[in-house]
Amino acid sequence: MLNQIFSGRTRLITHLTGWMLVFFVFFYLISGLTGPQEALARTSVNMVFLLTLFYGNAKILVNRFFETGRYRWWLLLSAVFWLGMAALRTWTERNFFGGGIFRDIAAIPDGSGYRLFLGYALSFLLLLVFSALYQLLENRRELEARHAEAQLNYLKAQINPHFLFNTLNNIYAAATLQHPRTADMVLRLSDVLRYVTYDAQADRVPMGKEIGQIHAYLDLFRIKSEQALPIRFDIKGDTTNLEIEPLLLLPLVENALKHGDLEDNPDGFLHILLQNEPGRLLFEVENSFNPRNVQKDEIGGVGLENIRKRLELNYRGRHSFKTIRQSNTFKSMLELQVI
Repeated sequence: MLNQIFSGRTRLITHLTGWMLVFFVFFYLISGLTGPQEALARTSVNMVFLLTLFYGNAKILVNRFFETGRYRWWLLLSAVFWLGMAALRTWTERNFFGGGIFRDIAAIPDGSGYRLFLGYALSFLLLLVFSALYQLLENRRELEARHAEAQLNYLKAQINPHFLFNTLNNIYAAATLQHPRTADMVLRLSDVLRYVTYDAQADRVPMGKEIGQIHAYLDLFRIKSEQALPIRFDIKGDTTNLEIEPLLLLPLVENALKHGDLEDNPDGFLHILLQNEPGRLLFEVENSFNPRNVQKDEIGGVGLENIRKRLELNYRGRHSFKTIRQSNTFKSMLELQVI
């Protein structure tokens, strides 16, 4: 997911890499003006102050005061922190190193404490502004990520009762007719419910699990029918190593069964195609339907809109999803970019 790019271990590695680069740049520049031992000492001291300023301002002043609306305290404490660190850095420079780095260069005036303080104050101010902007942007990104995750969980939660009600209706219809395979339908239902209840909580599942649930759902539909149904599920390409967001393909099949006319139309059909190509996964579901059947919900309904929202959250810029409705056929086409 895009919102995971700068989180967790990756964020830590990014910060460490950035600060290591800053360290070596400082060391390289200072070592050209003084000896390697002094350059190492000065660089180490600089890094201590830079890290303290950056994270102290970002994690304490910005997060605890600015982001909580205590702006006056934030301004006051930021000013104290900024000027205090500049004064402390000046004192450190004069007492441990005897003055500024340019003190032995005749062309540059000897850096008095006043000039050192102004130099550090200006550079520290720039760093504080940068760290504040960074933290504010980071906080907004995290809020968006949490909102997207909450919205995705909500959309997933909508699917569970949707599947449950439709499947229970199928089992109820079979039970009223005393269908001999009603027990098999209950067993299949338990498999589907286990998937939507437990496996669907994961961010990704192996493609084989999603395919298995499609087969289970198709079996549920076949069992309740007294006749062989023209259902075809073709899989092309190797899907062994693929992972996918759970319950992304299954609702398209459920939608086709719900709104199709397989049991009423001698020419009815349901064709499902899952095709894996290098960098591209294609899933197509095409079914016949009766346009005069107004008792069923509008084709697509909540299910397809749910999928559109989830694709926008998890596959933004990496998917194509469209539907084609003709006089008596409906086709859903989903294409995902895969690595």
